Amino acid sequence: MSQTHIRAVNRTIKALGLDADDRYNAIVEVSRTLARQMDTAGTEPSTRLVAAYLSALKDINRARPLQAAPGTAREPDDLDAYLSQCGLDD
Repeated sequence: MSQTHIRAVNRTIKALGLDADDRYNAIVEVSRTLARQMDTAGTEPSTRLVAAYLSALKDINRARPLQAAPGTAREPDDLDAYLSQCGLDD
C-alpha cells in the first residue's frame, strides 16, 4: 500500500501549523482518514472518495489565512512615508 497521500497531507498539516491548533482537530482527522483511504484505494479510488479528499484538501488549505511568502514583502515607498506622517500607517 502506498503512503503518498497520507504523507502529503501530514506535510501540509505540519506546514500550516494545524496540528498545533485544537480548532482544526476535526478537519485534520478527516483529512488524514481520507488520505489513508486514498492510499488504500490505489489507482482506482471511487469518484466520491476523490471528491471528498479534494474537498478536505481545500478545507485544510483555507484553515489559515495565506501569508506572503518569505522575501516577497515590498520595500516602503513615498506613499508609505506619507501615510506614516499622517498617522495612517496601520
